[in-house]
Amino acid sequence: MRGRSFSDCCSGYIDFSKARVPDMDINWSDVNLWVSLATITFNPLFWNVVARWEYRSKALSNLFRNQRLACVLLGITIFLLGLFRDLRFKAALDSQPRWYALHENWILWSGYSCMAVGAVFVLISYYRLGFFGTFLGDYFGILMDEKVTSFPFSVLENPMYWGSFLNFVGGALVKASQAGLVLSIWVAVCYKVAIQFEGPFTAKIYEDRDRKMRFNKMA
Repeated sequence: MRGRSFSDCCSGYIDFSKARVPDMDINWSDVNLWVSLATITFNPLFWNVVARWEYRSKALSNLFRNQRLACVLLGITIFLLGLFRDLRFKAALDSQPRWYALHENWILWSGYSCMAVGAVFVLISYYRLGFFGTFLGDYFGILMDEKVTSFPFSVLENPMYWGSFLNFVGGALVKASQAGLVLSIWVAVCYKVAIQFEGPFTAKIYEDRDRKMRFNKMA
């Protein structure tokens, strides 16, 4: 069946059978897209599973005979996995088509702004927490003296996660990538799920610590 055609004042006819639907600019057959999706999903799953395993079994601390060394090695692993995830995300952005709806200067600068704010949240969070506070030292028995409440923890919960999310969104906007925005939404979903598991469990670790301290004082 031939597409419908309508006359127009300048060129005669418009052939709607050749019109392109503009609202989807994602190449779903792109391997880079699926590899990026897999790494985004795997990373928080990995560190949550390994950290809880360590907390319950002390397997890594016993293997390396030092809880701090074990935590450092896990932290380095998490960092390298995060670096690989970011590289795969960039590869997906580079291999995906550009979405013309995002080809606006204000969107470009919004992307850079997201990346700048995200970097501030991540870097200052790391400064406040330190290496062991950032890389799950709580699960190794390396606890902080008190909860961090200064900026950026004073403006939102889990600023390192949401700062990372803003970096993904910013990268997608700068590259005008609809696929990048979809991946960024998936980052937010994965982080939200991770927070639901980590928050209560971490709170329990500190509650157990405080309970033991009160018991020791009473004894």
